[in-house]
Amino acid sequence: MGSFFFEILSVVAGMKSTRSSFSLLLQRIAWLMLFFSLCRLMFFIYNFSYFRNSDFWIIWPSFFYGLRFDITAIVIANLLFISLHLLPLPFFHLRWFQSVLKILFGIVNVLMLLVNFIDLPLFRFTGKRATADLVKVMSFGNDFKNTVPQMIADFWPLVILFFLCCFILLKWYPRDEQIIQEKSNDIFTRTPLVRVLSFLVLTFLTVIGFRGGMQYRPINILSASQYSGGKDASLILNTPFTIMKTYGKNALNELHYFSKPEAEQIAPTIIVPESTGNFHPLNVFLVILESFGKEYIGSLNNNAGYTPFLDSLIAVSKVYTQAFANGKRSIEGIPAIIAGIPALMTEPYITSPYGGNDLNSIASLLKTKKYNSVFFHGGTNGTMGFDNFCRKSGFDKYFGRAEYGNDADFDGNWGIYDEPFLQRCVSECSKLSPPFFASVFTLSSHHPYSIPAGYATAFAAGTLPIHQSIRYADFALQQFFNTASKQPWFDSTLFVITADHTALSENPYYQSRAGMYAIPILFYCHSDPSLKGKDSHVTQQIDILPGILDYLHYDLPFFSIGKSMLDTTSNHGAINFINDTYQFIRGDYSLILDTLQKNSLYDIRNDSLLRQNIIADHQADALIMERASKAILQNYSDALIHNRMIVR
Repeated sequence: MGSFFFEILSVVAGMKSTRSSFSLLLQRIAWLMLFFSLCRLMFFIYNFSYFRNSDFWIIWPSFFYGLRFDITAIVIANLLFISLHLLPLPFFHLRWFQSVLKILFGIVNVLMLLVNFIDLPLFRFTGKRATADLVKVMSFGNDFKNTVPQMIADFWPLVILFFLCCFILLKWYPRDEQIIQEKSNDIFTRTPLVRVLSFLVLTFLTVIGFRGGMQYRPINILSASQYSGGKDASLILNTPFTIMKTYGKNALNELHYFSKPEAEQIAPTIIVPESTGNFHPLNVFLVILESFGKEYIGSLNNNAGYTPFLDSLIAVSKVYTQAFANGKRSIEGIPAIIAGIPALMTEPYITSPYGGNDLNSIASLLKTKKYNSVFFHGGTNGTMGFDNFCRKSGFDKYFGRAEYGNDADFDGNWGIYDEPFLQRCVSECSKLSPPFFASVFTLSSHHPYSIPAGYATAFAAGTLPIHQSIRYADFALQQFFNTASKQPWFDSTLFVITADHTALSENPYYQSRAGMYAIPILFYCHSDPSLKGKDSHVTQQIDILPGILDYLHYDLPFFSIGKSMLDTTSNHGAINFINDTYQFIRGDYSLILDTLQKNSLYDIRNDSLLRQNIIADHQADALIMERASKAILQNYSDALIHNRMIVR
């Protein structure tokens, strides 16, 4: 009997000189795992600046822990390929069947290599591994057509490396050395007990690989947090795994941390404004600057920046120096700013099952006060579904590249250059009857950071590819204000300026879990000199909606997860979500909510890189923050699942 077990081990380990279907399978899977590990190494090298402040003793084990997630992705994607090795097929060793297996192997695994390679540069922008929503986002309008050619041009070394890896993967694909011309039953008669036992062993291992272990539930994205947290967890994961684990999933589950009245008391969502005087029908112009992270703004960084005009405007505005985005992508930032919907689930709200829900927005709420409204975006109509979202949000008009009607100003990638488009925004607003609400979302500081040829030498390049386009966008904003200041509606307009999200970074703080969300938010009104100065309390994008309404003395009840930044009596905070963990920032603290590991707490003021977990010494503060964040999450989930984002 001992000889049987030795033969099983020989077959399973591939030690026999003649390869059975089982040993071939193990060698082919091992070959594929090698490439997944190489992809992880390339991911680390390509995004080294994001991991350079991580502890070495966290980084190097990630390559070992990551094998667990690699195996799961490989088994799930190659389940048919694996089954064809395990089944007792009499034609297994025939040449044509081995060719079929190689073609199947190539199609499936080249696609897996492709998404791993796509995520190498994409991670720099999103700060997380890509998920299934990437396919939906890319499917809007001409986004795919606009993005792919430019990505190939900008990242051509990666394209060459990808094709080289595919060539090597298929060239040295483990071959069957027992190729025969006719089918044979010999494989069934030779040591049948060994084959049966080997089949059972490998089937068991396949099931374990599919689940990621023998634990009660299959592993998911959050499972990486068992070994590491934040961006380090991204090194453990692989992109095929994160796409598979988010594909077709319901975005939210019901949460029951508190009773509904208690959750509403802790984190109110129905705002009933206090009587603070008559409604003040100012025009509102909301400017959303593409990728304008706080890092680029000189007056918010000891005067080392790329935005001289914005710096001058900040000097005469009310600016919030501790403002944070609620997401890492434009498709997450626009709903947060316009409708107060934070990005607290894997899928963006616009592409989620809740995208058709009722909602209130700045546009729809001001419509009750007879405001006209328009959303400007120079991008190709349909980009990221912004046009449909704006119509759903209650805007009277969407003004995009098609409405602009002059492709002489087209940047060749995304849409109309900022300077001419912003000038057109001014002229279009001058046609509106006041009061009006207008919002413009710029685009020239989006990758590939195009600026008009005439300005090629007008703006210094900086140290990151984005810096020159930031300078150009700042210049375009200056020209916008120069023109707007001459319009009769300028003095009666509240301008709110913010960013959709952050982008490329070279400062370690702005690569940290907190700093990667740091953006500007400022309020400016030429006729109100009291709206001035720096405010250091924590605020976020979803506070903009109630903040604008507060400034206008809006007097009707409305739904809002955020709180007005003008309200000095509230205990403000900022919440965001990435890699299946939540971050809640309040005061000097950042609380990381993790459902698998214990929560962690960091002192942002004295530990900006979030290296020292101080939760053991600040249990009371952590519990208060955990209670507040869980109430927010429960109300958020309840509102989306049950379509309760308006006051009925």
